[in-house]
Amino acid sequence: MNQAQLFAIIEKARNDGSDTLDLSREELESLPPEIGGLKGLVELDLSGNQLTELPPEIGKLTSLTRLNVRNNQLTAIPPEVGNLVNLKALFLQVNQLTELPPEFACLTQLGRLNVSNNHLKRLPPEIGELTSLTWLYLPDNELTELPPEIGRLADLTDFYLQGNRLSSLPPEIGKLTGLTELHLDKNDLTELPPEIASLGSLTALYLRENKLTVAPSEIGSLTALNWLYLGGNRLAELPPEIGGLTGLTGLYLENNQLNGLPTQIGNLTNLIWLYMEGNQLTGVPAGLQHLTQLIQLNLRSNLLTDLPIEICELTDLVFLDLAFNKLTSLPQEIGKLTALNELHLNDNQLTTLPLEIGDLVDLIDLFISNNRLIRVPETMGKMISLERLYLSGNLLTELPSEMDELVSQEIVLLSGNPLSN
Repeated sequence: MNQAQLFAIIEKARNDGSDTLDLSREELESLPPEIGGLKGLVELDLSGNQLTELPPEIGKLTSLTRLNVRNNQLTAIPPEVGNLVNLKALFLQVNQLTELPPEFACLTQLGRLNVSNNHLKRLPPEIGELTSLTWLYLPDNELTELPPEIGRLADLTDFYLQGNRLSSLPPEIGKLTGLTELHLDKNDLTELPPEIASLGSLTALYLRENKLTVAPSEIGSLTALNWLYLGGNRLAELPPEIGGLTGLTGLYLENNQLNGLPTQIGNLTNLIWLYMEGNQLTGVPAGLQHLTQLIQLNLRSNLLTDLPIEICELTDLVFLDLAFNKLTSLPQEIGKLTALNELHLNDNQLTTLPLEIGDLVDLIDLFISNNRLIRVPETMGKMISLERLYLSGNLLTELPSEMDELVSQEIVLLSGNPLSN
């Protein structure tokens, strides 16, 4: 859109008394000062252009409730934005901003603010004046700390901070008692402040890919939590207080340094998803058999040498991953897991499979590659739901005739076996 066309659109909007103006994706490189004449505008969309700045006259649009300037090349926000005192939603994501002006303090009606994918290194203390904020989205910036004034945002329910450089959280984080979701993935956090215990409304806490070595005991106070993500840290243990999170449905502990879990894990009887891959577990955690609502259990890439019978009491399991361990055998009771659709046993040291594995007639995907199997039981011929059966990289010289139908369907991968035929 050239400047003449833009002037014509602005003039028409002014004459028509329009309250909305969509100038998105028009390859605009600048905005004329005449934009300030649209005093009746309530919504203005400038997203997806090539704007490097906004004219000061933007501050004359005092009726605006929604301003969208995402996906541009803005390097700064003019202080006149502080005049937009009726703004309720402001979208500034995917620009080149390094700071927010202190005049933001005047935007006291702002409920949603998105400044993700910029280059913010700090937040101004004036952020604490935005007491109507319920949704604050700041992922993928360069923030190293949060100002203590953040604790004044008492109405905040959703706070997104993933992909920054935060090494700590201020104690004032505990004042955000209305928070339901807190996203802190991919930062540099080494610890959490004890004040986190005050976030009693949290239902989801994301802490993946930080540098945490300890999960504080106070985490057990977050009794409203449904989802807890702690994967990709340096945790060697969890506090017994984890057992207080009885409302948890998803617990993600992958890629840490855990060599065990407290027995209180058995209190989490509402768990549906439990991921513990990439740790140093030598045995299945005690109390796991009490988690009878589990449908997904991931123990891949640990140091397990056997599978206790108790795990076979988890009869609601649909997905079970035991790949890349040191299992040498499976208990007969594995046949009780009749709800399984997907079972990963590859890259272990299995030499035989129990006859009862054939009872898993709802299995769709079965991975047993790279073990030491010299035979497979004829009962596997009953597994009529199979769509993929991986048996490559074993020591099989033949298959039982009962599996001929499965083989004929070309769903059995057998490469790397010394088969005679």
